[in-house]
Amino acid sequence: MMHRSLLAILLACLFLSPATADSFVFSEPTFPAVADGETDNRPALLQAFAQLKPGDTLFLPAGDYRLELTDKPISVPSGVSLVGQGAKSRFLLASTGNDKQYRNWLKLGSNVTLSGLSAKRVEAFPAVLLPLAGDRENITLHDVTIDGNGPELGGPYCHAIQVGYGHLDGLRLDRVEITGCSFGLFQSNDATGTVENVLVQQSMFHHNRASDLEFNSPRGTMRNIVVRDCLFRDNLCHTLGAGFAVGFANVADAEVQRCDIRNYGSEALHVEDRSRDIRLSQNTIFNGSNRGDNGIIMVLSDSTNVVIEDNTIDARMNENRTHLILVTSGGERFKRPNDVHIRGNLLTHGPSTRTWYLQPGSTSENAKNTVVAHEKEQDE
Repeated sequence: MMHRSLLAILLACLFLSPATADSFVFSEPTFPAVADGETDNRPALLQAFAQLKPGDTLFLPAGDYRLELTDKPISVPSGVSLVGQGAKSRFLLASTGNDKQYRNWLKLGSNVTLSGLSAKRVEAFPAVLLPLAGDRENITLHDVTIDGNGPELGGPYCHAIQVGYGHLDGLRLDRVEITGCSFGLFQSNDATGTVENVLVQQSMFHHNRASDLEFNSPRGTMRNIVVRDCLFRDNLCHTLGAGFAVGFANVADAEVQRCDIRNYGSEALHVEDRSRDIRLSQNTIFNGSNRGDNGIIMVLSDSTNVVIEDNTIDARMNENRTHLILVTSGGERFKRPNDVHIRGNLLTHGPSTRTWYLQPGSTSENAKNTVVAHEKEQDE
């Protein structure tokens, strides 16, 4: 009798459970999609997203899907997954406007996953490709490539991801590649929103024209940021106010760990503006801050409890007089950093580099660092 009762309960649960999620394929005859690189697939994508409900998946077969972007972004409904076949499933982003008319690619809802996709801007128009505005949670990009195509197209800016206008809780970038953009991820100075619980891992950022990851929140709240096991290389920024691999401004509880950073004109890692509880550890930095005399790792303006630990800074290719580590207020009108810990780092000099400047009163610990002189000094 007990077994029959249990069976009856299980059957009842099955019949009372909600409808299962559906899967759709972005191709004819279901949707009028054509992956020939020339047909505008924006109407077909809008039609698809109009039919999808939370939990559904839209599969993108291999091919080149041209999208003629208008002044209205394509909205991805909450709870939907857009899944392709990696680099073989590619959106080619064009515009119905000219090189001065701003465009977005996708406006993502909550609990949205993009996986196995590639997107490339093929015409010169200003853009924020993924604006994460409004209240959002649990957005995931996995195995996604975003190519702003800046070196070839030149012209107007193309930012990959923007945050800060609303409340974003949960953003995950996993095996993401961002190249040829201006900012990879950024927040405007005037944004007052909240961004928390961001994880960036096993991703690559290269040949971008501004900072790769600019966690910048002077008027908002930004906390719980983790960047780990990523590759940053060959930044193209020509000014010293941007062009960081990772920058923090007014950020709490963040870390950059086990990243490889190569060939940056500005600071590789930049911490400022009341940031607190920041850990920079086990990173390898080669030829950072090669255009100015700021620090390859730089901490300034009232940042608190910053740990710089077990990093390798190799400045043998630097021909400028940059500091390997620079901790300073950044000017008389700013408060100096405090409780900065510098320990266990391997610091290798170029011909003119300086080990560090640590403003008096800013550091709580400076221990067990290994400093290697440039080979010319060793010969002397």
